[in-house]
Amino acid sequence: MRAKRSFISGHTIPVAGTSLSDSPVPIYVAAAGPMVAKYAGRGGDGFICTSGKATELYTEKLLPNVAAGRELSSRNVPDYDMMIEVKVSFDTDRARAMEDTRHWAALALSPEEKMSVEDPLEMERLSDALPVERAASRWIVSTDPDEHVERIKFYHELGFRHLVFHAPGPDQARFLDLYAEHILPRLRAQLG
Repeated sequence: MRAKRSFISGHTIPVAGTSLSDSPVPIYVAAAGPMVAKYAGRGGDGFICTSGKATELYTEKLLPNVAAGRELSSRNVPDYDMMIEVKVSFDTDRARAMEDTRHWAALALSPEEKMSVEDPLEMERLSDALPVERAASRWIVSTDPDEHVERIKFYHELGFRHLVFHAPGPDQARFLDLYAEHILPRLRAQLG
């Protein structure tokens, strides 16, 4: 634990004839609600959240509380990072893009539907029972690259500069190839 604290605080740690980190390791705080978002702003070097939720969660709860926490902080973090995991399902075949979201269908269950579920098999049963349209409801699902870019721009306009793309399907190599070919060049051209 002493080595971890030393590493995080920016001290050099000798490791088999070499050293790790001469500068502090940034600490990111993930939040899904206002209280932890405020803590993220006050104590973190960056904020993490996920996409696919109501606009009001970001504009009225999370981001205002990150800003309030930063105002309360005695730390000056000029390059404070805003990271978001963007849930995307892209394929040249729309049916496949939709069907891939079934792997993460539990995300579409409401808090009330999940609250009392303790058995993972029951959670799987509930998820499997969802229609594909509902499973896809938390994702950007499209065969249109421009639609993906437009919908991702929403998060960029909120201030997120660190985008992490989460694809739901099992064929990650296919996703990476398709996204690299069809989406990322357009995204870079528009967002820089």
